Amino acid sequence: MVVTASEQATGANLSECHFGIDPEFQALIPPPTPEELELLAANLQQFGCLQPLVVWKGYNILLDGHNRYRLCTQLQIPYSTIEIELLDRSAAIAWIADNQLGRRNITPEIASYLRGKRYCLLKGNPLDNLKQNSPKGQSVTSVDVAEQLAQQYKVSSRTIKRDARFCEAIDTLTIALGEEIKQDILGREARIAKKEALTLCRIVKNEGKKAASYRWEQLRNPGDIVQRIKDKQRVPNPRRVGEVCQIMAKGNPDLKQVSGCWCIIMEVKNYSCIIRTWRMDFDAVKPEHLEPIDGASEADAAVICQRIRQLANKVYQDFDPTHAAALEAFARLSNPASLTSKQKRLLAFLETEYGIE
Repeated sequence: MVVTASEQATGANLSECHFGIDPEFQALIPPPTPEELELLAANLQQFGCLQPLVVWKGYNILLDGHNRYRLCTQLQIPYSTIEIELLDRSAAIAWIADNQLGRRNITPEIASYLRGKRYCLLKGNPLDNLKQNSPKGQSVTSVDVAEQLAQQYKVSSRTIKRDARFCEAIDTLTIALGEEIKQDILGREARIAKKEALTLCRIVKNEGKKAASYRWEQLRNPGDIVQRIKDKQRVPNPRRVGEVCQIMAKGNPDLKQVSGCWCIIMEVKNYSCIIRTWRMDFDAVKPEHLEPIDGASEADAAVICQRIRQLANKVYQDFDPTHAAALEAFARLSNPASLTSKQKRLLAFLETEYGIE
């Protein structure tokens, strides 16, 4: 990366300085609230533009300073620029993400989105991307992209992969529902929580834009939901058949024994679900007691559930406490569709021990 400084633009020739605005680049930068924009304009008028705008050398595309550029142009305030030489668009996006992540005023949701964007870019062609940034003379032979980014950003590799799912969910929602939803999720006054964004993405994929738009409107206007409850108009059930969820008892004594366990939704009624756990089924479980497990393959989880239920029927018939404890551990996996190699061997051993093929 090569950085060069350009001369300051004066009030007399501001109209001659035009930079390209790339929508994808700009979308990576969190939009300010009206109050923040008003404060920025006041500071620019009082102190001038102290920070230079950053431009992609050779392409004349703005990388950082979009709001300052717009305000300086409108208010005829001089500014300076710095040009950065980058290899390609992926490198430009990586620079923008790292530049934003280096700032202390970004929200956890924005940081998650930017880390996820980096992961998605590197995962596409990890060797080429990492060779570009590796020290001269150092070879790159095998790359764990998540681990590499985890070390860089001081988080776990699992966090990086969750960030990627969050990033992909936001991009999917933006395409389906428009740019406004991005502000609702990533803005400083966000009205949609991270988990709800992932749920909305699943609704888009499984039920379509109309259903997702309806749910989005509910999330944006929670007062409407409260009013409908007062009016005895209950909110429709957002869960669906086959969905893998974690059971949250939340004061329900009937679910206390399985609180924290995973389950599979077998039937969806207007305001409740029938769920299947590792040992038994439960009727009339309310949606608020079911938390979707992000990234769990429904088909794989269904297979694991069937295997564990077959074992449970035999283990609890003879009741070996060690084997029962192992089954209860399987019942509380964070993702039942993704067993480790040790978990697979243990499950296979128990099946052999009880004569299950």
